[in-house]
Amino acid sequence: MTPQPPKSHRRRQSNTPKTPPTLPNELITDILSRLTVKHLMQMKCVSKSWNTLITDPVFTKMHFNRSALNPFFSLISNNLSARDGDCCFVTVPVNRLLENRYITVPRDPYFRLRDKECRDVVGSCNGLVCLIGYSINEWTKFKRVWFRFWNPATRSISEKLGYFSYFDKNERKSVKFVFGYDNSADTYKLVMLRSGCESDPESKVSVKAFSLGDNGWRNIQSFPVVPLQLVFDPREVDGVPRENDGVYLSGSINWLAYRDEENVRKDNPVEKYVIVSLDLGTETNTQFLLPEGFEKESYVGPSVCVLKDSLCLCHDLDLTDFVIWQMTEFGNEKSWTQFLKFSYHSVRMNYEFGRPLLKLMPLHLSENGDTVVLANNRQHRVILYNRRNNRARKTILNTKICWPSLKDYVESLVSTS
Repeated sequence: MTPQPPKSHRRRQSNTPKTPPTLPNELITDILSRLTVKHLMQMKCVSKSWNTLITDPVFTKMHFNRSALNPFFSLISNNLSARDGDCCFVTVPVNRLLENRYITVPRDPYFRLRDKECRDVVGSCNGLVCLIGYSINEWTKFKRVWFRFWNPATRSISEKLGYFSYFDKNERKSVKFVFGYDNSADTYKLVMLRSGCESDPESKVSVKAFSLGDNGWRNIQSFPVVPLQLVFDPREVDGVPRENDGVYLSGSINWLAYRDEENVRKDNPVEKYVIVSLDLGTETNTQFLLPEGFEKESYVGPSVCVLKDSLCLCHDLDLTDFVIWQMTEFGNEKSWTQFLKFSYHSVRMNYEFGRPLLKLMPLHLSENGDTVVLANNRQHRVILYNRRNNRARKTILNTKICWPSLKDYVESLVSTS
């Protein structure tokens, strides 16, 4: 028979404090990856191990993939600045917008930008915002341009990069920029378009690329067609900014373009337009034909957009209907399908003599594919159109927002260096 320890010893043993349970590292990583960037920046101070985890590139990608399930619309606006002319970054959760048409836009000082030189936004990709700044010599008319990369969520911003100068004699419509992400090299790239190409007279547009971390611009394959972004100043078309900007999709940037100057006057839009796509990895471009069903063009020109990882073409039809075409297989011209068509009457918006032409711009498609979020150039609110029941609702907000300026935004821990 095994002897039993004295009772006094048993009491001392039972009163000994137990070691607190610890969570497995995998579970800690999973929990932290579900937090907002704002909270993670605070969690970095908990311990060295947490700081190492949160700054690890693998964790950064895991967190971004989770954040992508809850996207935001983003906006940088001077009108929403708090004081001293500071510029604020405003986010509107897409899910809340789809569920409730009464939206209060927050004014969070956490996202305030104090750089008064870089306020114009080139674009936003994977949580990084590309800002442009410039100065003009009033005597020589030379314009000096630079860029900064800003992560509003981590409140980090890069030094001024990509300096270059050019003669600014009415050239604001002939030099444009687009921002995107090169999946193959895991880096962010800035693309510059400029009318004309001295090295190749057959080309219409010269193209340069600047990678985050580089010290200079590189010449890449020029364009044989002219993107509409170079033809029109997006701030002057019916009050709708950026409707002709290139759109980013899976490592590529895509523009609606004129085939050539002669085709500009043609009535058939399939012959008049083409989509030029720039692969950011290979830095080469290809062209896609428009859907064959797009046979008629109105006074309101077409534009391209991205809805749920699909390239789309949208256009007006006879000043009565709005149409969206979807390329279901990227790069396959035969995969164009008519995704949506509805009358303006169904969204309670009609053309009236003497008023600016109505221009709708798709911003987002809900996860289930039922609801399309549409901006318009007549009101400071968006239209939520349900394609299943053919009904539309309009949002009500606590402040005026130029909705066509908004981009899809997903917060991230991506570094600005």
